[in-house]
Amino acid sequence: MLKKDEFERWIKSSHAMFEIFEGYYDAYPLSVLWVKEWFNSKSFTVNKEYRNRIFDLVKNFNYEVYGVKGELKEKIDKEFGRFLDLLHEGKNRNIGFAIAPYLFTWNFQRFKEYFKNKEDFNVESYFKSLGDFLESEIEKLERYRNKRLISDQIEKESIERVFLEVNNKLKEIGIKNNEPVGTIKLLHVFAPYYFPLIDNEIAKAIGLLYSKRESLTINSYLKWMNALKSWIQNYVEVIENSKKTMILQFSS
Repeated sequence: MLKKDEFERWIKSSHAMFEIFEGYYDAYPLSVLWVKEWFNSKSFTVNKEYRNRIFDLVKNFNYEVYGVKGELKEKIDKEFGRFLDLLHEGKNRNIGFAIAPYLFTWNFQRFKEYFKNKEDFNVESYFKSLGDFLESEIEKLERYRNKRLISDQIEKESIERVFLEVNNKLKEIGIKNNEPVGTIKLLHVFAPYYFPLIDNEIAKAIGLLYSKRESLTINSYLKWMNALKSWIQNYVEVIENSKKTMILQFSS
């Protein structure tokens, strides 16, 4: 196990690496910002800089890493580019549009399957439907907003309910398969300090899953939450000090 000073150096270096290599070129920080604004005012603001960042991200997205090329690449690129034109400057209300660039790039393996297996798949309809659903769930999502995994209880029954509801929605608007990874990514962006990220490959590497065909479930995710909570209890002081330092940096 890492010593406290080693853990602190790891946090600082991880933050620095993200800022250098991903912070500006990733949709995640923008989606987090827009979700926060949406919780406060039921809308989010897109300015010219933010739009350019998203367009640059999609323009430079490396489809070939995911084995996507030729006609499929052109189809996805064209369809998502058309959708981004709807993300206009000024106030936007549908939260599905705010998380679209993040979910599209961070869960691209799933979107690749949508385009391959659903000829009439439409990005606008998908995220509009998802946004309408999330707005109907705003009170449940807001309940987790201020929770911290490090200090709050893991509310097993309520987490199971919201996990199932989000999964079922993604299943409905997708290709009728369970969507545990997409569900986790969605829950995380709405409550980043409570719902930790994980995907199938990481779950296999740490022993949560035991076969290539196995996928995350609510039970394996709750195990992950409990294991992570137990581990970070060793570094409460370091994490709190790190959080205060970041707040000071952003406010200065």
